[in-house]
Amino acid sequence: MDAFYIARQPIIDRANRVFAYEILFRGNKPEEDIDKGTVMTATAVNNLMNVIGVDNVIGLHQGIIKITPLFLKRKLIEALPKERLIFALFEEDIHDPELIDILAHYKEEGYVFAINDLQNPETINLPHILDLITYIKIDHEALDENTIKKIIYTAKAHGIKTICSKIETRKAHQNMLDLGCDYFQGYFFKEPEILEEYPIHAETGAILLLWNLIRNDASTDELVEAFEREHTITLQLLRFINSPFFSLRQTVTSIRHLITLLGRNQLSQWLLVMLFAKETQRDNGNHPLVLMVINRTELMVGLLKLIEPNAEKSKQETAYLVGMLSLIHLIFHRPPREILHHLHVSDEIENALFEADGLYGQLLNMVRVIENNDVKKLNQIVMKYNLSPDAINTLSLEAMKKVNAFDEALKTMNA
Repeated sequence: MDAFYIARQPIIDRANRVFAYEILFRGNKPEEDIDKGTVMTATAVNNLMNVIGVDNVIGLHQGIIKITPLFLKRKLIEALPKERLIFALFEEDIHDPELIDILAHYKEEGYVFAINDLQNPETINLPHILDLITYIKIDHEALDENTIKKIIYTAKAHGIKTICSKIETRKAHQNMLDLGCDYFQGYFFKEPEILEEYPIHAETGAILLLWNLIRNDASTDELVEAFEREHTITLQLLRFINSPFFSLRQTVTSIRHLITLLGRNQLSQWLLVMLFAKETQRDNGNHPLVLMVINRTELMVGLLKLIEPNAEKSKQETAYLVGMLSLIHLIFHRPPREILHHLHVSDEIENALFEADGLYGQLLNMVRVIENNDVKKLNQIVMKYNLSPDAINTLSLEAMKKVNAFDEALKTMNA
């Protein structure tokens, strides 16, 4: 089987919630996209259905997958679940008259179609196109604002939803929001928005206090007493920990029980995760960011285990913490060093975060490469550490599954 890397990129709605994931298959050559080759498209379908599993990639959400005309003409589309996927056609392909009849047939059968990264607005004026597609992906970088505005206007007039892709800054996101775009693709939520006077909420301060007590080896009695003073946080944490995400064999009934069952390090990890989740609820529902935190921590620990199979537990815990803290300034809208000051982290962790120093700094850089699906750099990692694309894919997929499960667990917190 030809080597490939699988990745996904979130598509966000106007309320900053994940609407769908675009599923990306890339060959092991930087210039190669598997989903653009006829033979490799069939390979990608087989991998998605029989090796990887659609649900493992997209979880509760819709998926978008790019297809070619031959994909339709050879009826490969029938091997994929129409209720879970949106099929995106390349703009140049929909000029094929034969394709129009095929699209009409499959739309009647319940399949959903999109135009991928529209660049020429005249394309949507082709006969019957507006009757056959449900989504238009607009290449934000390729078009000026007036052209995008016209496309959105035409789409809305025909009941078609628009997805603006390649949105990499908050300013671009706000501009497209103002123009009326429905969905957004790109990592604009990774860009820091530093607000020096943004207050730390009282509840957040209490969670940070509890976290520091755990990390500073307070006695169990001191911890129990501190958690009892913060009874709202304690109830929320217990509900969170008892959700299906944790797969605990017994129900946790108290903080003392939780400390015994999980241990201090795991308790501190999940207390911080809960803090992230609560802050993102306040931050206009910035749900994708907290999911990215979970993905990053899973990749950090997974990479450490690949490189050092016998890595001791303390190393795994530090890798996890570095992954989590690498995004914390995006949650709190404050300079990262200021947030870390509240957490009293070690110099080793600070150096990993800001200088990319040491093992953990290297792991963090590797995680960013995987997140960006940078094939050239992925191949360098594979060669340097004697890994394989399969090992990276397995790690990525396990992280996706963990994120999907956490996505469901967030509902428990919001109940």
